[in-house]
Amino acid sequence: MTQPPDLLSTSYQAEIDPGRIRPNPDNPRRYFNEDRLDLLRTSIQEIGILVPLIVYADPQSDGDFVLMDGERRWRCSSDLGLETVPTNVIPAPDPLDNLLRMFNIHNVREDWPLISVALSLREVMKISGETGEKRLSEMTGVTRSSVRRARRLLSLPEPEIDLIRDEAHLDRTEQVHREDLYLEIEAAESVLRSAVPSFGAKHTRPEVIRAFAAKAEAKTLRAVTDFRLLGRLTKALESSDASSDLIEYALDELVTDVNVTPQEVFDNFAAEGYRQQTLLRKAEVLQGDLNGIEDAATLSPALVAELRRLNAVLSQLLDSLA
Repeated sequence: MTQPPDLLSTSYQAEIDPGRIRPNPDNPRRYFNEDRLDLLRTSIQEIGILVPLIVYADPQSDGDFVLMDGERRWRCSSDLGLETVPTNVIPAPDPLDNLLRMFNIHNVREDWPLISVALSLREVMKISGETGEKRLSEMTGVTRSSVRRARRLLSLPEPEIDLIRDEAHLDRTEQVHREDLYLEIEAAESVLRSAVPSFGAKHTRPEVIRAFAAKAEAKTLRAVTDFRLLGRLTKALESSDASSDLIEYALDELVTDVNVTPQEVFDNFAAEGYRQQTLLRKAEVLQGDLNGIEDAATLSPALVAELRRLNAVLSQLLDSLA
């Protein structure tokens, strides 16, 4: 991981008016839960600020400062009308060092909303010119899987990113435009576009993403994972006799009608095919396991009884085909 310079080694302590401090525009922790701020306000009222804020001189305003660490404490001190707050004043970092230090300070404390990571990661890529997943993970301390998921969010149309951002301060139960919803939508859209070329030719990516998000807004989904059924749909269609025209019509309805759900499309066109594919794979595995038995005498009575029941079911099924 790239380590920012040890700015605290050349710092000094000072009591500063909160009004002379402004938040750091590069803070990846962009959203703050109001309930948690209330708890912190109570704590500060009772025992004060025990850990100094870290600030540096504001290059745009003489005599003022920019936060490096402690935005929640700063917000609460301003709300409570404190005259001064304890600070460690450090030398001003350059833009990239500022951003990377913000990542390293906050990443060790608690998980941020993925949208916060994504938006700040976009700034890192813009300033540094670095786009490699491994290198971005090393620079920021964010896991490679989080970098990958953040970049998928950044691939969304900007209006959808704005919707996620607007709700990021809410509790998860109150959010409609959640990161996990859009990750499922992004994956489903990509699968459909690749597996059904006519679908991709007819509908733009922003159109599909907006249509799928509208289903969450209208509460027609059981869960955000419903979109995974579209991946199963494309697999089942490979061995299905369903009319391609009917399938294309159903997918069009999925985009144009907010009340048509992935579950309905899957059940109508692919559920049986997918079930048979699953049975086929299980039958192949079972056959391989049974062929590997060298001595039938070693089988337990319970297994023998179960195999007899299975044989009876198979015989009845196959006899019905005769």
